[in-house]
Amino acid sequence: MRFRSVLVGITAALCLLSAGCGGSGSGSSENLPKNAADAGGMDALVAKAKEEGEVSLYAATTEKSTTAWVEHFEKKYGIQVKLYRDGSTTLFQKWAQEVSGGVDNADIVIQNVYQLWQDAEDKDWITDYRTANHGGYDFAKVLPGTGLTGLVYPLHQSIGAVAWNTKVTTPEQEQLLREDPVAAMTDPSFKGQIALGDTGGATTAGNYANVILHQSDAYGWKWLEGVADNDPALFESQIPIAEQLVKGEYAVTFGTDTLYNDYIAEGASIEYAYPKPTNAALWMVGLPTATPHPYAARLFMEWATSDEGHDLMAGYGTGTGTRTGWTDKRAIAREQWYTAPEVWYGMATQPELQGDGFADFVSKVNATLGK
Repeated sequence: MRFRSVLVGITAALCLLSAGCGGSGSGSSENLPKNAADAGGMDALVAKAKEEGEVSLYAATTEKSTTAWVEHFEKKYGIQVKLYRDGSTTLFQKWAQEVSGGVDNADIVIQNVYQLWQDAEDKDWITDYRTANHGGYDFAKVLPGTGLTGLVYPLHQSIGAVAWNTKVTTPEQEQLLREDPVAAMTDPSFKGQIALGDTGGATTAGNYANVILHQSDAYGWKWLEGVADNDPALFESQIPIAEQLVKGEYAVTFGTDTLYNDYIAEGASIEYAYPKPTNAALWMVGLPTATPHPYAARLFMEWATSDEGHDLMAGYGTGTGTRTGWTDKRAIAREQWYTAPEVWYGMATQPELQGDGFADFVSKVNATLGK
């Protein structure tokens, strides 16, 4: 498979945000409530939201999980959710183009690229709203140094993991993978058996940033060169990699845990292990500054960030929760081989990735893997 060119949609989205989309969009939240109390209390917020009768949700989470999730909101409040679903960067491009053209179609946005949220904040395209469960999130832990506290809330997280097919790997390879899944990928026995995803994706880029930059003393660029020596197959998306890995077309990949949990539940011969520490791709929900249904949008934010809404999304997305006190009741956590991850949340503030550094980093990763 051919690797897509540098940064794929992330660069395009960032260029769109910085170049031609000026200003703060077409509307203002100045006179809109900043919390439920400002709306007259939760009952008043619900009544006003029901009068609007609809929420327009732009989401990059999977269609299956998101559709099942929002059905709970619709049943609880009798408010229809209109879903527009696409990948994070293409979804963000659509939203940016609409806002720059004075069109406010999105009530709620969900995506997982820090840099896009930060640029939206710079443009004043998202507004702060303090939900009733604001105190249930440790923003300093999961969003350190991003400046996004109160502007976006974490829903759940996909965790970087090295996954392998136990019917393809040898006992010797499995031992290497369990001892150090990252280092194992450089072992010559895996030559021609590795599949890797596009570095432009938030999860894959985070995986590489964690191993190459954050853990440079243990792995660094030398590690990536070792992986490249094993002639990995390069895909534009992690989704087809998961399908191929399950079929036994490849032995191992460096991807995300949530892609494999459903397969494992269905009996697939897949195991995975986390780097120590490992990267987290946070799925974050934000409230646009100007929305077509401002009260319904705020009610949705209240519900999405509540214990109920958060836990439902974590369950449907098969990822780990991000609210304080979340208990892991997933079937995957009961697998004998499963070990809970130690998560690194520093990608957004990694010094080498600031400014043009992110594009330079991805370019170097792509060039190294393309040799």
